[in-house]
Amino acid sequence: MYLCIVIIFTMSKNLLFDVLSVLIPESLSSFELVSVNEYADRIELRMEEPAGCVPLSLKGKDVILDGFTNPLELQTFPLKDKPVYFKVYRRRWKEKGSNNPHSNQHNLHPDGVKATHEFASFLKDDVGQTLREYNTFWGFPVD
Repeated sequence: MYLCIVIIFTMSKNLLFDVLSVLIPESLSSFELVSVNEYADRIELRMEEPAGCVPLSLKGKDVILDGFTNPLELQTFPLKDKPVYFKVYRRRWKEKGSNNPHSNQHNLHPDGVKATHEFASFLKDDVGQTLREYNTFWGFPVD
């Protein structure tokens, strides 16, 4: 077991980047992977919007960070027989001296589906199931 861990950690940065680019959908490519947590019933990947992605409405103004919006949880393809969720945190900014929060809008998922575009498309077009039907069939938690 120790040998496997050493091999993973000595993997080149380019190879590691290639692995991550396969796992992270294009719609989340502008977010940073902050943590990966594996639980008994799921895997969560925390993605955060970079602090430098100031909304266009605030460009050129004196802005300060104002925390995060409520996280968005999107299901994607399973790994290791567990459902995988991206917990996406969009940043909030405000103009200095104002209490009016601003945040970027992203097209992260299809309307009405809490899944990545790729996973929702796979379920609909290839499997012919809704996200709820898929999760029920595999015994994954259902919202």
